[in-house]
Amino acid sequence: MMMLSSTGTMLAALRDAHEITLLAYMLHPGAMEDALVAAARGGARVHVRLEGRPYADARGGLLARNRAEIAKLTAAGIDARLVDTDPRAPEPLHAKAVAADDALFLDDRNFNGDRGDTILRDTTARDVRTFRAAADGRDTAGSPWFAMHKRGALALEAKVIEAARPSSDLVVESESFGRGDAVYSALDRAALAGLSPRLLVARSELAHDAREAAALARLVHDGVRVRVCADQEKFAVAGSRAWVGSANASAAFAQPDTIDWGARTSAPPIVHRLRAAFERRWSTARTFEPPTSSRAVS
Repeated sequence: MMMLSSTGTMLAALRDAHEITLLAYMLHPGAMEDALVAAARGGARVHVRLEGRPYADARGGLLARNRAEIAKLTAAGIDARLVDTDPRAPEPLHAKAVAADDALFLDDRNFNGDRGDTILRDTTARDVRTFRAAADGRDTAGSPWFAMHKRGALALEAKVIEAARPSSDLVVESESFGRGDAVYSALDRAALAGLSPRLLVARSELAHDAREAAALARLVHDGVRVRVCADQEKFAVAGSRAWVGSANASAAFAQPDTIDWGARTSAPPIVHRLRAAFERRWSTARTFEPPTSSRAVS
């Protein structure tokens, strides 16, 4: 079963757990780090994996922070390692999730302490096994409702978009957005079919990615209403169905696949929470203005 949760519930589960596994792109000092250290000192077996080659980290600052976290956690008795350290055999890590015994907590951002995050609690045994397999570097088949790699996660998001009808009020939010994935294609088809979908993208990514601006310009041309906001959540809502995950709706053709999570759900509390978050941000977001060179799209 998958349900809406919170940082407090997640941290409480860590306090009582015997076996903990955490995957994160980055881990910052704070409540999550403190909970992991406390669990290890209390006798729990704790495993942490962080990304070893952060994106757009030319100066190495993000990697230095992850290395410092690994050193701190290792000193506390935690099995903590960087992954994706070898460019010849990469498996990038972008998921933000933690398993505490038989419960899996999924965060669509980066353990920000309820500051806009959507946190889900998943007790479906198959999903927990899929997560632990991904953490161990093993193949993960996923399910029709849950995936632990980016291409599978975006395929699930595309299914929500493809099921939308004119009355669904289709909305999508993503930190970054680009062509070459199932979500882009599904959203473009929805626009061409006259559904007039809405899309929110993060200002931070758009500011330095001309390819994203060009991709968004194409969607605007085809009928998608696009606005830019400060947030970085990733979800889609169409009627009573939703998708939420850590996977950005950006190019997903790299090999091998990125470790990322995505889930489909029809649970009303989750759907309502995502819809409300979107409408709140949409009301204050600025309209995306395609670059001059992209306005005349062939």
